[in-house]
Amino acid sequence: MTRLTPQTRFRRAKKYSKRAALTVVALVLLAIGWDVASYDADAWLADYGRLKRDMAQGYANLDWMTEKRDVDLPALDRRTTDALRNAHSNVRAFVVLRGFVRGFGDPHLRMKPGARPAPSALNGDSVAANEDANPVAGADCAAAGYEESDHAFRFPFARIGGWKPLRSGDFPTGLIGDTGVLRIAQFGEDRYLAACEAVFKSGVGQYALKLAVRARQQAQLRAAIAELRTKGARRLLVDVSGNGGGTEWVSEVVALMTDRTLTRREASRVAPACDRSDVWKGAPAPCPVFAPASQESASLQGTGEWRGPLLIMADRGTGSAAEDFVAWLQQNKVATVLGERTAGAGCGYVDGGNPTRLKVVPVDVWMPNCARFLEDGRNEIEGIAPDVEVPMGDVEAEMQAKAVSDALAHR
Repeated sequence: MTRLTPQTRFRRAKKYSKRAALTVVALVLLAIGWDVASYDADAWLADYGRLKRDMAQGYANLDWMTEKRDVDLPALDRRTTDALRNAHSNVRAFVVLRGFVRGFGDPHLRMKPGARPAPSALNGDSVAANEDANPVAGADCAAAGYEESDHAFRFPFARIGGWKPLRSGDFPTGLIGDTGVLRIAQFGEDRYLAACEAVFKSGVGQYALKLAVRARQQAQLRAAIAELRTKGARRLLVDVSGNGGGTEWVSEVVALMTDRTLTRREASRVAPACDRSDVWKGAPAPCPVFAPASQESASLQGTGEWRGPLLIMADRGTGSAAEDFVAWLQQNKVATVLGERTAGAGCGYVDGGNPTRLKVVPVDVWMPNCARFLEDGRNEIEGIAPDVEVPMGDVEAEMQAKAVSDALAHR
């Protein structure tokens, strides 16, 4: 067999590398050519027209956007229509539509791949599942969509003098003097894989599995609170910084934090009594986007696992169901909130939502069909302000720790 010199091997490798590069370039050019040749402006405009109609009738925050954030719907519509008509490419048209959706600055107004998840009762991401629609969860927890998220403390409590860590796991705890600290990083049952595996049974339904995981986690929370109390905690700091939301489970967690009966304005749900399509032409909305019953009050009875002074730590990553947690306890003057203004995600998708499915690309546009308002009339999508400002993510850990230490010393 002929042995190749290093120089010969190098020349051949260089030759093959050039061929591979040319092949990639050719494939890219073919893809670009197909993308341009297959572009159908009318199909994109038809999808966009359906999306506008659905938003006029079913986007809970549309009126707030025009009245409070001064979104100019006719100008936005003209720009989007012109851009789609002249995109000349499916990729560019998708970018245009994505820019239209993102332009509202609403975390729950978003585009997702078209495969729809089963209804799952997400309170920031959706509210109230249909209990009768309870298909088998799957072969195991992973197949049912459960994952293990990071539940650990993100805030540098360890830099505060006298910090004593207690529990780790799903709900870490610790003590700073007589202040017990409890971390709740997620309000979604599907973020706790190990908890799911502990209760999973073959043939269990999706909804039944969710309730089983929730019951297990409620028991863990009760045990964590009881241990903090036994260890000498006289006040409790619940850390929901970075908690992006979850399900209606949050109401059961709220109940643990007080023995009082709490009230707040019921979440407003979309159900307009008329055709609102002309809002895209700049006409005033001829009827509210919400159902008439949207002014009713909701109540929540506390179960009193914790009855002492309560503090909540929140930041710009606290959103959706976690904002509901903050609002219930702050608005009823049960808790003092430390940190910074929350994410402003607000309410999400009642009964799994009703997204607009695009026909040109396999994408759904999800829009919140409910909104939550605070006692001063502000929509939660503006975020919830803390009672005590504390720097959270943009400063050094020592400064964050000192700010919280000072706040605790003066409460």
